[in-house]
Amino acid sequence: MEGSKKMMKRPIKEVYGSDASEGFNKGKAETVERSKANSIASQIELLEEIIKAKGKFDFTAELEKLKEELMEADGMLAVVKVKVPDWCKLEEKWLLDE
Repeated sequence: MEGSKKMMKRPIKEVYGSDASEGFNKGKAETVERSKANSIASQIELLEEIIKAKGKFDFTAELEKLKEELMEADGMLAVVKVKVPDWCKLEEKWLLDE
């Protein structure tokens, strides 16, 4: 309980940055770090499966399975439509500076 109270007392500046662009960049960096961590975790799971199989692991079948999953994910991603806002109209041109 003590830890959660300390989190509540942390200054907002420390969590989100001193301005909007710094907060945006922090969030972007954390997202990249999280996706890298998820990728590494999935690679570790695959390696653990290989180790447990003790020579009976079928690499070609696993490769085909992963290719199918990738194609399915690409298909789902193609369906997603994201509207790109006009940052100049919203007076948030700093988002285009990167």
